[in-house]
Amino acid sequence: MLWLTGFELRRIWCRRSFLLGFGALLVLNVFLLWYANLPGEEKPGLSSYKTVQREIAGMSEPEKGEWIHERKETMDGVTLVQEVLMLQAGDHEMGEMFAEQALEAAPGVFERYYDTYQNGTYLEWTDSFWQERALTDELYEEWVKTAGYGEYLRSVQENQNILGGIGIFAGEGEESFSSRNIRKSAADYEKLTPEGISWMPGRAVTHSMENMGTDLIMLLSVFFFVGYLILEEKRKGLFFITRSTREGLCRNIAAKLTALMSHCMLTAFLLYGVNLLYFGLAVGFGDLNAPLQSVAAYRESSLPVSILEYIGLSILTKGFVLFGFGAVLTAFSVMAERQALPYMAGMLIVGVSYLLYRIVPAVSNYNPLKYMNLTGLLKTEHLYGGYLNFNWFGRPVSRLSLAWMTIFILAAAGITAGIRLFVRGENFYLKKRRFLSLWPFRPHAGLPRHEGYKILTGNRAAIILLAFGILIGWRELGQKLPVGVQEQYYQDIMLTLEGGINSEKEELILAEEARYQEAFAQIQKIDEAVDAGELNENAGESMKIKWYAVTAFYPAFSRVWQQYQYITENGGRFLYDTGYLYLLGQKNNPFTVNLLLLVCGVIMAFGNGMSMENLAGAWNLLGATRRGKSSIIIGKTTVCVTASAIFALVPFVSRFYSVRGVFPMHGLAFSAADIPYCRQFGLALPVWGLLALHILSQMLTLTAVVIGVLLISYWRKEPVQTWLFGVLLFAVPLALKLLGFSAAEAFSLYPLYAWTAA
Repeated sequence: MLWLTGFELRRIWCRRSFLLGFGALLVLNVFLLWYANLPGEEKPGLSSYKTVQREIAGMSEPEKGEWIHERKETMDGVTLVQEVLMLQAGDHEMGEMFAEQALEAAPGVFERYYDTYQNGTYLEWTDSFWQERALTDELYEEWVKTAGYGEYLRSVQENQNILGGIGIFAGEGEESFSSRNIRKSAADYEKLTPEGISWMPGRAVTHSMENMGTDLIMLLSVFFFVGYLILEEKRKGLFFITRSTREGLCRNIAAKLTALMSHCMLTAFLLYGVNLLYFGLAVGFGDLNAPLQSVAAYRESSLPVSILEYIGLSILTKGFVLFGFGAVLTAFSVMAERQALPYMAGMLIVGVSYLLYRIVPAVSNYNPLKYMNLTGLLKTEHLYGGYLNFNWFGRPVSRLSLAWMTIFILAAAGITAGIRLFVRGENFYLKKRRFLSLWPFRPHAGLPRHEGYKILTGNRAAIILLAFGILIGWRELGQKLPVGVQEQYYQDIMLTLEGGINSEKEELILAEEARYQEAFAQIQKIDEAVDAGELNENAGESMKIKWYAVTAFYPAFSRVWQQYQYITENGGRFLYDTGYLYLLGQKNNPFTVNLLLLVCGVIMAFGNGMSMENLAGAWNLLGATRRGKSSIIIGKTTVCVTASAIFALVPFVSRFYSVRGVFPMHGLAFSAADIPYCRQFGLALPVWGLLALHILSQMLTLTAVVIGVLLISYWRKEPVQTWLFGVLLFAVPLALKLLGFSAAEAFSLYPLYAWTAA
């Protein structure tokens, strides 16, 4: 039996195609981890969490509380300053009234944190106000939950005591579900204590173990494995031979199911091990021997286990769930006469379970349907990190107990059905069926059209480019670009000034400059009066509030003043430039990520561009034709370059629509020198010409990549090696740059692609 199981595992695991496919799933998992955790305007990056982990390392729990309280107080004060300035910037009575109310509600806070807001010293973990506030609020909420764990446990027991003192529950209502559930909850939590609870940011643990992308990849690996385990042998008719051997019936299918379990367990540990390694390096975990309730997201857990034990239990559970699903899929594969049937059945199971998980409310009487399905069982953070009892005919039944019962039933049903169907042996071959293609092959008179069909349709390059295009477009269109008070002020005044200068615009600018100079002068007078003892410090700060509200916008006005001075000396026109700065990458630079995604898409799509004829052994035949080998190579290159040039437009077009919705972009016919940032390029072009040059450089960059990929494909004559060399040459330097190795930029095409962001 063991020898037969080992044979089944070696037969599949040692196949080159399986190893390549499984390796691709591992790479896809890492890619999704990286992509899903990219920082955004209001989303801090993983490096920020790592900084927090380093700061709190070695702190006691009281020190952590004092530290996070101080950070929360600072960010609340800075947020108040920004809100007051935003209200005062509206220049209307309602805004002034709300600003005064905010100042009265928090006396002294504005004065205390005004300088902090202006000089940006509150930014300790991130690079923007929005990220810093989001991270601070997240950490503070986690700390509050963890620090209040003792109170939470007391409240659970108090609920039982209160229940017992109410007559209606002590008498006839004693047997209701609510009363039983409260008593059961109190009993389940009774063994827990707040001792050993150690607060830590939960990002690494939760994002490692709560990953639907990884769960989906595990399910794909089961489809992959079962296809080799059963369907391939049925396609070759091998079961007719193996069944006639001495151990051909029960031991054969038992070995296959044992091999399936080994694969499921190994896959779960390997994929989630990769997740843990990724977040361990990117963020750090803290004390994994601390109680599970130290992670705020799992405070409701009633299990007396450590974080490390929770991780092990979760991975084991996911492995068993995978095996149950794989056993059912194996039974369908043994029964199927068509190769597509088990895959369709498996996708139906996955789809229905996901739909139930999404649409069934968590608090309804039907909530077992939400959690007792494939999707709900794989989300082990609910099983071990939460607490819930189902209403089973008036009696509380633990979600965890019912989950393990469901897993056992699922696995038992799959094993029983698989063995019975295998022993009966009715469908041990697959019927062949021809399916109509959505794009049937048609002979083409033109060589470029013919090569285009082979590469884009036959080689599935169009699907790959479409998938990466959707990924890039979704990321760009989903970016949140918040408009702060400084930017709102700058936008309002620049849209008013936009165009050529005249006396009215000049008068407006000079009046604003005089207003700022007066505010600075008044602040200086008040400071001098405080230094001379004519005013006490509190009175001086109160008097400076209204002048602070004026000078707060001087950094934004200095951009206006810069354009005004340039125009008066050199000529030109006013132009609101923030949208163009985002588009050219000077603000919120997206070019490294976008180029990496574009490069990966091109490598995957065209890695087989030149080698497909080698695999089919057709070069000798094609070389003898009238058009010859060179014409075919030119045709392939033309198709790939054209497709990649169009592909290169996706991030620019997506970003253009995303930015234009927040920051108006006018004056395309104005000179590029009207954008202060673009004067360093020294290009005598209109704005539209600069954008066209920017787009052209990005298209040329991707053209260079695709030509390099085609040359590697022609050299190596094998797609896997082309993908490997392509990634090493074009993608790895960009990945190193993203990881902080700036020297890697010199070995990439990034300078050509992102020259406008320099």
